[in-house]
Amino acid sequence: MIDITNEAIRLDLYFKLRGAAINVQKNLGPFMVEKYYEKAMMIELAALGINANNQVKIPTFYKGQPLDLELQADIVVENEIIIELKATPRMEKSHIRQLLTYMKLMRKHYGLILNFGISDMSQYGMKAFVLSDFDEVVNSKGDFEDRVGVAVFT
Repeated sequence: MIDITNEAIRLDLYFKLRGAAINVQKNLGPFMVEKYYEKAMMIELAALGINANNQVKIPTFYKGQPLDLELQADIVVENEIIIELKATPRMEKSHIRQLLTYMKLMRKHYGLILNFGISDMSQYGMKAFVLSDFDEVVNSKGDFEDRVGVAVFT
């Protein structure tokens, strides 16, 4: 397990994730089904020695009672970064909301959307998110995705 709170280590990891995603898209191309990208990403991450799990069940509760919803994060890296995979022509606000919801429910500060559905993954297909205040998302009455830290890696 690496120290993801160290910014230099975290940035190095993000750039490795970026490289893995670019390799996957170069080999598979755009417009495949998300499951192909997920399996290929797991192979790339293993080759890089990065600890990752796919289809991680997300616990859901209401007033302490389990809801037994079938929410699953596509990939969780180093038990700290949630990766949501997409294969669509453009990134939508709903994709951002989905990832931020997963980050809130799993109490993870770091998330990454990888969209393989565009022709240039390296320029437009990645967005990284940092969620520092879970309560801000929990208590939000509006567009909370506009108020979290976003870093675009190109």
